[in-house]
Amino acid sequence: MVWIRLLLFLLVFYLVKANEMTRSCAQCVSGDFLYRRHLMQDSSVGMSMGWVNEWKETNCAKGNIRLVSCNHACVKITLVKLPKEEDNSVEGIMMDCSDDLIHASPDLPKGIDFKAYDENATFTSRRRNFSITYTFSMDSTDDAVKIKEDHSEIILPYYKEDYQPGTIGVYIFFFILFSSFIVGGAVCCFKFQKDEKDRRKYLEETDLELQEPHEDEAEKMSDGAAPGISLASPDQEEKIIEM
Repeated sequence: MVWIRLLLFLLVFYLVKANEMTRSCAQCVSGDFLYRRHLMQDSSVGMSMGWVNEWKETNCAKGNIRLVSCNHACVKITLVKLPKEEDNSVEGIMMDCSDDLIHASPDLPKGIDFKAYDENATFTSRRRNFSITYTFSMDSTDDAVKIKEDHSEIILPYYKEDYQPGTIGVYIFFFILFSSFIVGGAVCCFKFQKDEKDRRKYLEETDLELQEPHEDEAEKMSDGAAPGISLASPDQEEKIIEM
């Protein structure tokens, strides 16, 4: 029975430690982080990190986050464009689990495996006119309300909602509507020109028909007899009157 109790104790101990070793990390982006992929995956300077498709469905500033289980530290990357326009202006923010995320970076100390980092630390570097800050935390970052409040005082660029399928649909609708107006206008213009051409052709044909009788009379007069004029001599006219 002793060995059964020992086995249960070890099992409970393992579950408790395993629970302590895992944490829940927020997964989200804000600002123009998604538009800075070339900066965060710049192989020319040795920058290599993963890129998560689910980021485009989130917004840290609105508290719209996903939660992911994490074996190592949670990470937050903050991008600030230099020179800063305002003290609290930020270009973009990303929050996620650091597990197997950052494979190599010139912004971080060498000789450390940041794919499995288990410390609280902050590193800041400058690269390509940006200040890049990496914040690692062993605490869970699963409070959406707190994350939203933390971003409330930060000035972010307009979040480009064109990543959202609904917004793309609106753009497509307006594009089709605009194209319809252009095509409709072109068709109406073509029809108007055609009608005008047909009207002019009809008037020209009518004028020709009206001119033809005058041309026939001119031909008769040229033959020696004007219509409506008598060819009789004066004596013949007098005889006619006496009768």
